[in-house]
Amino acid sequence: MSANKNNMSSRSGSRGPRYRNSRRHRQNKESIKALKQEDIDYLVQNTKYDESEIREWYKGFRADCPDGTLGKTKILDMYSLILPSGNAQVFVDQIFRIFDNDGNGTIDFKEFMMATDMTASGSPEEKLAWAFKMYDKDNSGSIELTEMIEIIGTLYEMEGVPREKAGDRAKIIFGALDVNGDGELTCEEFVRGCMEDPELVRLLNSGGLEEDNDEGEDEY
Repeated sequence: MSANKNNMSSRSGSRGPRYRNSRRHRQNKESIKALKQEDIDYLVQNTKYDESEIREWYKGFRADCPDGTLGKTKILDMYSLILPSGNAQVFVDQIFRIFDNDGNGTIDFKEFMMATDMTASGSPEEKLAWAFKMYDKDNSGSIELTEMIEIIGTLYEMEGVPREKAGDRAKIIFGALDVNGDGELTCEEFVRGCMEDPELVRLLNSGGLEEDNDEGEDEY
């Protein structure tokens, strides 16, 4: 996607990449029609994009990926621009760990859009809700402590903070919220608990932990 990285890396997420004048766009007109309505409906429900934006993104995706899949090297190059202060490799590894079920080193358009939605989401609440969805693979609506540690660890590494510092923070948040002791949290509980943690919110807002601390607490 080298020629279109700047368009795709926009954090505003208001429009997809503008390929209207692309020769490859015209050449792939037939393949563009292959986008399934069920995939569009899924993305409308699970991302902040509407149908017209999704179709626009798809045009660009198929222009650069005629076979309908995106390789790990290419997506790493793109996210290195989107996450310059963090660890793009961690984010891409996470995308492929979750989505590349057959281990062939590629993801499809729907999976790509789910990942893109994360980078375009500006608020901490959106980032946390997206991360929750990434780990709630069975769509049960709940996660366990081990999964929460993974979520917080991934968010830390994406923002350039060592993963090792996430475990204790996740345990504190989880313990405070799991009042019935069933060992599970819903998405609402997870987001609310994380948003009540000032250091985690500061990380998600600023893209890194601040060195100064008004209360004199240790950094994590």
